[in-house]
Amino acid sequence: MPLSRRTLTSAGVARVSAAVFEPSQPESVGLELEWPVHRLGDVSARPAASDAVMAADWTLPAGGRISFEPGGQVELSTAPARSAAGALRAAETDSCALRARMAAAGFACETLAVDDRRPPRRILQLPRYQAMERFFAEQGPAGAWMMCNTASTQVNISHDQVDPHQRWYIMHQIAPVLIAAFAHSPGLDAGGHRWASLRQAIWWSIDPPRTRPVRTDIAPELAWQAYALAADVMFITGDGGASGTAVRPGLPFGRWMADGHPAGWPTTEDYRYHLSTLFPPVRPRGWLELRVLDALPDGIRDVAVLTVAVACTIEAGRELRQRLPDTSNLWITATRDGLCHPVLESAARILFAVVRDHLGSVTTETRHAALIEEYAARHIRRSHAQASEPAPEPGDAVRHPDRRPTLTAI
Repeated sequence: MPLSRRTLTSAGVARVSAAVFEPSQPESVGLELEWPVHRLGDVSARPAASDAVMAADWTLPAGGRISFEPGGQVELSTAPARSAAGALRAAETDSCALRARMAAAGFACETLAVDDRRPPRRILQLPRYQAMERFFAEQGPAGAWMMCNTASTQVNISHDQVDPHQRWYIMHQIAPVLIAAFAHSPGLDAGGHRWASLRQAIWWSIDPPRTRPVRTDIAPELAWQAYALAADVMFITGDGGASGTAVRPGLPFGRWMADGHPAGWPTTEDYRYHLSTLFPPVRPRGWLELRVLDALPDGIRDVAVLTVAVACTIEAGRELRQRLPDTSNLWITATRDGLCHPVLESAARILFAVVRDHLGSVTTETRHAALIEEYAARHIRRSHAQASEPAPEPGDAVRHPDRRPTLTAI
């Protein structure tokens, strides 16, 4: 909550920015899984806010937490596990329980990275989401699609205890390859442009200073600080977040620090809150949150999670940093073309070869090796042949132009 005088200093901002890169917990992996929700028998009907409140109190057998996104997408956050295999077991247990509870309450959860069956509509009325909707609306309609009609698979992994920055760099190196290799939302935008991952294209189309990658050519804590200070403030909290002031685009946090605002001057807590409104592909939070994966079917989700976990090990990460081609300028290309781009195809082949060789470092379950091998055979090694095939039809989005997102910032 802001104060009537200036108290936040550059040194204070620097301490907060650096703290999110400190390894403060044992090795752990967690997943955040999202599903669009509709009433049984009526795909146009979203849950009500009261339904979200009810479901948030449910307990899950593996200790996961339930929350809801602004458009009623249900999110499962698994309890932190000591390994990727443990996180996947927890996700399977809790997702089955969650789906059963939702079905008993009259709702279905769909594995859709982009919900193109209905126009975006927000059901949650929290001040944060009201401010976010207004903020993004000034830049175009893609923000409403992101908030209400997209779903993702997020992988959270702790910093390496010996080298806290190692995983920051490797995640940025492999992220464009992951976008291409696991694109699971083919579709057309309102301009008729086809995307391999329409969900990620929607993200690229909103407020680039808070959604594009953080630079990796300087120390991570300095890069994160610069990123945060340059990003606009969208909401100034008051009364613990129960109220606050919506802010229009055009007030970077650094300017708020320097010039203030009629609502007051920012505090350390305001800066921490501002960090929670930034959505780069890799976000530091005291651990690393990888945000580039579409919502995926269970088996493909397992392959993606294991791929990330293996790449984040010291030995595999070192090999990947030596062998992978440079894809740092291919983020949007990966989103549009998937593995049809030759550099991304080559990088995906290398990534999966390294994952196969080092898989034993994150799991001993034989079924995981089979899943990796099957996915590589069906989707990675066939990618060159698939490049000449027409992309899959994105469903209703093709037949209903009003259900295609307008993408303006790409």
